[in-house]
Amino acid sequence: MDKYRPGLKALDELGIISPLAKFNITKQEIRNYLKSHNIDNYDKPSTPCLATRFSYGTLLNKHMLKIVYNGENILKKYGFTNNRLRIHNNIARIEIPPDKFNEFIKNKSAIIPSLKALGITYITLDVEGLRSGSMDINLIKNHGA
Repeated sequence: MDKYRPGLKALDELGIISPLAKFNITKQEIRNYLKSHNIDNYDKPSTPCLATRFSYGTLLNKHMLKIVYNGENILKKYGFTNNRLRIHNNIARIEIPPDKFNEFIKNKSAIIPSLKALGITYITLDVEGLRSGSMDINLIKNHGA
């Protein structure tokens, strides 16, 4: 299945060159190189743009981006360093690695009120777990992009 990647299209339209992508150098190759040179954060999780946490076509504002930023930091505070807080209107969908689900459940009584204090009405844990482009897949199935 092809993914809808408007950010890549925008880079192309603006004539921006991504040298690593141009030469097919993968993230894993970069991580291996950094590890072999004793760079401490070689395995730092990817941190894509906060706008990727919202459905395509959502009119974003600073307040909405701040909710996601603060929400993901709350999750990090509880040890979920690799996470995404996806927003669907008044629902927040939490993506974490499946092997962290039990840890999340143990801490939910502290996590959920902290997230609700940000103004989030409903909170769900995505049982498919953390995955790149989960909003892209939704777009393709629903709109045939």
